Amino acid sequence: MFLAAIFSSALLASAATSVDVCEAPCLLIQVADDGSYSEAMPSEDSRSTPGIDANIVDWAVFDIDGDGSAERVVIDDRESAFGPVSAVFFDVSSGEAFIAFQCQASTPETALADCETWYNSLVAADVAAGLDRVQASTRTDGVLAWETQHLLIPNVTTQASMLLAIQSVDLARAQFRLTNGSAEARRELETALLFREQRALRFSFAD
Repeated sequence: MFLAAIFSSALLASAATSVDVCEAPCLLIQVADDGSYSEAMPSEDSRSTPGIDANIVDWAVFDIDGDGSAERVVIDDRESAFGPVSAVFFDVSSGEAFIAFQCQASTPETALADCETWYNSLVAADVAAGLDRVQASTRTDGVLAWETQHLLIPNVTTQASMLLAIQSVDLARAQFRLTNGSAEARRELETALLFREQRALRFSFAD
């Protein structure tokens, strides 16, 4: 109910820079006049996530990466061959908001299940096998097959970069715990979170 109130208030915001005010550690949702949105956490040096060019249609809370801290999920109206909506997962475990993952979904009701399936498909052995297929398919003379250019290479490379970004965050979190939250380890964690956000913004399977 608490998050629902936040979303309702944010959706009624009229100015492009309007931010819903709430007590920490609640999530702040910034909604522009055109419906695009971004998120932030209240802190001394608060950052906002990159804006998503879409309209919010639903929301949820779900721990997609299994770190014990639930991500805030916004389901929006971006349409693809996979369905009429997309879901964006925001990691706020560090006290700041970072985009952790996003995917296309078949319906708002199945978005979490759809995205969990996609997230769990990012397995090192499968990605390595895909990269082997890319290598074999591109070590030929002449024009590459359409499927290789437009399906195999985009899918495998985006999966590989997303998996690398996820593993970077996992390693940085482990180092942060081992050093009892040292300043250097915190900086490394924030760098890893930013890298994962950048990869998440580019992540999608080819239609």
